[in-house]
Amino acid sequence: MINKMNKTIKTILILLLASNWIVAQDDNCARQAAFGEKEICLPLIKGYQECYPDSIVKQLADGTEIPANMVLGFYLNDQTYTNRDSIGLIGFDDYFKIYGTKQIKDYKADAEFLGEMKALFDGTFISKNWELMEKEVDKIGLDVQIGVPTTIKNYKLSDNSLTYVMLASYELAGEAPFTMAMTINGMVVNERLVWMAYYLNYKGEETIATLQKNSDMILTKLLAGG
Repeated sequence: MINKMNKTIKTILILLLASNWIVAQDDNCARQAAFGEKEICLPLIKGYQECYPDSIVKQLADGTEIPANMVLGFYLNDQTYTNRDSIGLIGFDDYFKIYGTKQIKDYKADAEFLGEMKALFDGTFISKNWELMEKEVDKIGLDVQIGVPTTIKNYKLSDNSLTYVMLASYELAGEAPFTMAMTINGMVVNERLVWMAYYLNYKGEETIATLQKNSDMILTKLLAGG
């Protein structure tokens, strides 16, 4: 009888510990986003708000994504989030989005598949998709000309990720032309290939160092599942 009771107590303790571990994991996620049959943890990032469900942000996020992709998460820095009602997309700075390609949402991805995607990126993939993105921007009435990004470097933060550092020019009617620095990051998370794009206004060479530092921090959080 005592042995049976001890076994029951041990079982309860194991379940409690497992439950606490799950809660702790969830506490690291701002939200879980469904991508195919998997859930992608959108991590809590200090200084940023995950706000894709917000109606204003969702309209802009969806309106600037190509039809083949689906937005999973969209983060604004704290200051921009506070003022999101009064500024348009072109006023955004220091923000990032997490997204996936609909066609492969149920494809089990690994490092080898990520390597195949890198081969595509090294070809004409970026320029072709950028043209599609410009058409989506036109649909929501943003009078802006966006140049095809120029890749200035690429690297791997881990075996399950790849990063491209780019610059792209923007021309908005009535405004001085400006340049955005960005990273496009591919990664394998929970057996799915997902993407993260981080954007920062380009103000000189120091911007690239800040861009990479912030992007690598975000990417590390995503790879760790929060």
